[in-house]
Amino acid sequence: MNKITWATPLYEFLRQCNASPLNKIVLDCGAGGNLPPLSLFYQNGYKTCGIEIAQPALDESAIFCRENDMLLNIFRGDMRAIPFEDQFFSFAYSFNAIMFMTKPDIAIAMAEIKRVLKPGGLVYVNFESVDDPDDSVFCETAPAVDLLKSTRFAKHEDNEADEYFENFVILRKQKSWLEKLFNENILEQVNIEYIARKI
Repeated sequence: MNKITWATPLYEFLRQCNASPLNKIVLDCGAGGNLPPLSLFYQNGYKTCGIEIAQPALDESAIFCRENDMLLNIFRGDMRAIPFEDQFFSFAYSFNAIMFMTKPDIAIAMAEIKRVLKPGGLVYVNFESVDDPDDSVFCETAPAVDLLKSTRFAKHEDNEADEYFENFVILRKQKSWLEKLFNENILEQVNIEYIARKI
């Protein structure tokens, strides 16, 4: 039986990837955690690779892979310097990850994602909106502080992230408001999501 991933926006990205004529190889930038969304692509016949900068999240994904007998190929890496050749992947995404970086580093990461994508390749990225109510500062021990030199989530105006998609065709852009129960509290999130095709 297939495991359902909590990263529901990726189902639409998967649908568009499935419709592409490119071979099924996908990269997750920020792939760690105890429920890696790469499992969705693995279960749909994709060759999967993931990079994760934070060792604790990497360790959690390794446990998931062992317990579920999935070879997701998640290893330590930085999306600001993706360790793959140009035009290596048909598809790439960063779900709830790129927002941990500063805006200058986000621009670098987006250029790297573009570099490793094949022409015609698809990308999904979500950015935190300025309308998101969480403006808290990361705790001093947060991996983003040490590894990314970031102090809080980078927030974008409605059209600000469009600049990262030069030489792409934006296929879908959606601003979403989400309320969910997290640790017995209501968590509000406002994201701007993109699916784009590299020209």
